[in-house]
Amino acid sequence: MQCLGLAYAIYPLLKKLYGKNPLQLTHRTRCYLNCFNSNPYLAAGILGFLVHMESQGEAMGDQGLSLSSSLSALYGAVGDNFFWNGLKPMTSALAVMIFFWSPGLKALLFLLLFYNLVHICIRYTVYLYGVHRGIGVLEKIDSWRLPLVRDIMEYVTTVSLAVTAFLMVDYFNVKSRLGAGLFYLLILLLIAGLWWYKKTGCKGFFIKKSELI
Repeated sequence: MQCLGLAYAIYPLLKKLYGKNPLQLTHRTRCYLNCFNSNPYLAAGILGFLVHMESQGEAMGDQGLSLSSSLSALYGAVGDNFFWNGLKPMTSALAVMIFFWSPGLKALLFLLLFYNLVHICIRYTVYLYGVHRGIGVLEKIDSWRLPLVRDIMEYVTTVSLAVTAFLMVDYFNVKSRLGAGLFYLLILLLIAGLWWYKKTGCKGFFIKKSELI
């Protein structure tokens, strides 16, 4: 899955350590071609940890590889939840809100700069901690309390979408086009629909195949 990227990233170190022995270099490179799958951002911390372990010798490198499978699963779950379910939706919602607040390129610039700045800084930081402190990178990532931050970002996303809805009403002049009565009726239907969806999960619309047998 991501093992080719991992092997490519650590190859310069392997070449520096084992370049004088081509057979050993090939052997160590193949060690990093086992299955590896994690969040691509937090994987930088695992890479830094592996660099730290490999620099201390082949035996330590093997110990690092044995731990990397557990770390990849752990930070795959944590990273996916934080970046894909937290940071990306929040940044997108804020960008849309900014656009309807003040149309122009500011929303696009915010979307590109904020999201990329956050994930690049996190990747760079966890990589350096992994290289210099080895397994200590776990304490660093844990100190950030990413699951809690993700929950906060979810609230920010919700508020941003709510504000955006009101801004869109003004932007498209919806109220005057539909009339006040129809407009407020649609708002009530929307609120009722969201409440019903949150409570039931739309189970009434989807019937499992096993239930039809």
